Amino acid sequence: MGVLKFLLHRLCELVVIVAMLVLVPNLPPKAQFSKPISVKPAKPFTGPLSLNQRLDDVEVWHKGDFVGPEAFADFNGELYTSLYTGDIVKLTQDHITPIVKFGKPCRDSSDESICGRPLGLEFSKDGVLYAADAYYGIFKVDISTGKKEQLVSPMIEIEGKLPKLFNSLTLASNGDIYWTDSSSEFTLEDGVFSILADPSGRLIHYNSKTKKNQVLLDGIHFANGLALSKDEEFIVVAETMGSRLFRYYIKGPKKGTHDVFIDGLPGLPDNLKADGKGGFLVPLVLGRDADYPVIVQSILPLPWLRKTVARILGVTEYIFKKIDQYYPNDFSMRVVHHIGHFTSIPAYLSSPRVTILRVNNNGEITNSAHTVNKKLHSISEMHVFRDMLYLGSPWNDYIARIPLAKLGWEDLRKVEERVKREVPETPPKPTSTKTTTTTPKPTTTTPKPTTTTPKPTTTTPKPTTTTPKPTTTTPKPTTTTPKPTTTTPKPTTITPKPTVITPKPKSTTATPKPTTTTPKPATVTRSPPTTTSKPQTQASKQEKVQSKHAPSPQSTAMPPVKQTIPTATQAPPGQAQQQRQASSTGKPGHRKQN
Repeated sequence: MGVLKFLLHRLCELVVIVAMLVLVPNLPPKAQFSKPISVKPAKPFTGPLSLNQRLDDVEVWHKGDFVGPEAFADFNGELYTSLYTGDIVKLTQDHITPIVKFGKPCRDSSDESICGRPLGLEFSKDGVLYAADAYYGIFKVDISTGKKEQLVSPMIEIEGKLPKLFNSLTLASNGDIYWTDSSSEFTLEDGVFSILADPSGRLIHYNSKTKKNQVLLDGIHFANGLALSKDEEFIVVAETMGSRLFRYYIKGPKKGTHDVFIDGLPGLPDNLKADGKGGFLVPLVLGRDADYPVIVQSILPLPWLRKTVARILGVTEYIFKKIDQYYPNDFSMRVVHHIGHFTSIPAYLSSPRVTILRVNNNGEITNSAHTVNKKLHSISEMHVFRDMLYLGSPWNDYIARIPLAKLGWEDLRKVEERVKREVPETPPKPTSTKTTTTTPKPTTTTPKPTTTTPKPTTTTPKPTTTTPKPTTTTPKPTTTTPKPTTTTPKPTTITPKPTVITPKPKSTTATPKPTTTTPKPATVTRSPPTTTSKPQTQASKQEKVQSKHAPSPQSTAMPPVKQTIPTATQAPPGQAQQQRQASSTGKPGHRKQN
């Protein structure tokens, strides 16, 4: 009897405490707990939802390098992710490059509201990154410079309410942004309160022309990921705590209306992605079934119980806030952060099963992948990059990835596309920047500073050495080129000899004058052994390259033998006068070899 009496006393005390927590006004948290909320039971694991072990062999990538790689986006063959620390980084193999941070420098995870927390990423077609930061709003980012511009601020009301928890976003083809405000009452730091209170999540449309926001749906129980249909007729948005997806029509005969796209999911849906094939990728961040129900969902039909739990947590949090206010200390702030954050939900109460889904345009599950080996947990996003599926998480210290072939989802493979501006990265053959001389037969043009294309297959910019047409002259009065059929419009780019490159005066070789038509064999040795005994000057090296492509004086292509230009001390008698004339003209016409 004594034990029973003791238990009855304790039960009465508990009832009094609960009554006080429920009935006393103005206790934290300040929210509504009036609606009983029901959740449809999870679908059975049959058909396309049948359990399997396809996710058993995932690769753990970047283990321990960061925490919370929740969202992904890729552009020009480079992958980007958002981190728990508030950073957006680029992943190149094993290298991590910081791109942008919307928050401020902070100490640790307890300063999350200062650090910032990007939850949604997406690139536009022209390579602008759009991001939703849970605390700081919606931004667009120039990834080459890190310059950021805020599009939506948490300090501006939208239809009478401040957005408190920016979550996901997606871009329409016209540049408009559709995004979710998971709660208009609580920030991410107090996310637990947002799922205990009455639903206040919203689907919002940002008009890129007017810069205005419009609420499309309200009362979503933790509005989360969203994705547009392929034809952009409707948008699908995840209601995480309802384990279902809504469909909102943005054009067509049903424009402005919504319905349930799919219900009874075997878990809590998070970030959604269009799969590029007309369907959607749906990760379940937390599994649920008859054996492992989600505890919070179990008490949703009981508003008074939800209110009691929320107030117990709220009062405790309030006490530690006051302690930190008068006696600042790290421990108090960590407790405050932990109480309201989703990390306070015990992991051992959740299902060990991890499930990802493929859903078609009609809201039907077409395929699924599972694992129960505890190697993987808490998947928030599925992202296809090249031939791999990347799996993000708000809490893991790694990225999981698996080849699409192992899942049997090769149809999702993306062909890597790069913007046109990056294609002409390798310069073409070093022909020229300024075309001044054009050969009559080949289409190659010789530049001002360079002479010929280094490719052996290309004809040298000068035509055959001795063409019988002596009537051609250069248009400039300074020099006349009697032999070549080419007209050199600028005196500085006159290359009289078809196979000889006129060097600069500073070199030891002088430029032969185009007025003489002495056959080239005097300058070109037909056999490799007739090279000069002295080391070759730069000019001689240039002529070697030139001579490989230049035809012989008899207009027949010479074999690719090495050629040398004699130095000034070795100039043949027939060229001595040419060299003196070239010096007197003061226009060396040097061509720099590329």
